[in-house]
Amino acid sequence: DGVAAVGDRPAILAAEAAAMFGVPFHPPAAARACHDKNLARQLFQSAGLRVPAFFRASLAGDPEKLAARAPYPCVLKPLGLSASRGVIRADDSAAFVTAFRRIAKMGEHEVQVESYIPGREFAVEGVMTAGNLQTIAIFDKPDPLEGPFFEETLYITPSREPAPVQQALIETTARAAAAVGLRHGPVHAELRYNGEGAWILEVHARPIGGLCARALRLADGIPLEEMILVHALGGKVW
Repeated sequence: DGVAAVGDRPAILAAEAAAMFGVPFHPPAAARACHDKNLARQLFQSAGLRVPAFFRASLAGDPEKLAARAPYPCVLKPLGLSASRGVIRADDSAAFVTAFRRIAKMGEHEVQVESYIPGREFAVEGVMTAGNLQTIAIFDKPDPLEGPFFEETLYITPSREPAPVQQALIETTARAAAAVGLRHGPVHAELRYNGEGAWILEVHARPIGGLCARALRLADGIPLEEMILVHALGGKVW
């Protein structure tokens, strides 16, 4: 009757299952794009969103040669991991080589190198129905998150940002979701905001992970998970 998924890899399986059974969910290609940082960046860039300079590299490559190509400060990201795993900032070539070798030991095969985006970090939680985004919450991340590692500890909602900043975050999330082709189901986005505006970091075909969903209660105390199941079964959630 419906499909729901949590986690990036399960979302790909869920998308394929939904396509097979003819029930609404995000398309398989969109779920895969969310799981590939390089492809997602290309789609964001084509849609005119703010993205950092970036390039993709094999972890079997020469880190010293790659370090010469990097814009500094930069951030190295394993292509397929989430929750900031393996994301490391490098301010010079020596730090780049150290970070590269550390990520290579994690068993990953490719890495994305991006210019570092200064600014405050946020997460946007929402759900899409027939391609339209409905925002559930904006999370502020009060920790500086400047690296070299990006461990996340605090998520605060409702957001304390002024209305224009919140609107920019929501609009950027909607454009990013459309750029990768998300259509129906939960959406979780990570963004940064600075003097230039909102920058999309990632958008995912899944709800927020870990214990963070406990911070959200909808009308009548309905938890996020119940709302996702109702939505997956075709129920109206707004």
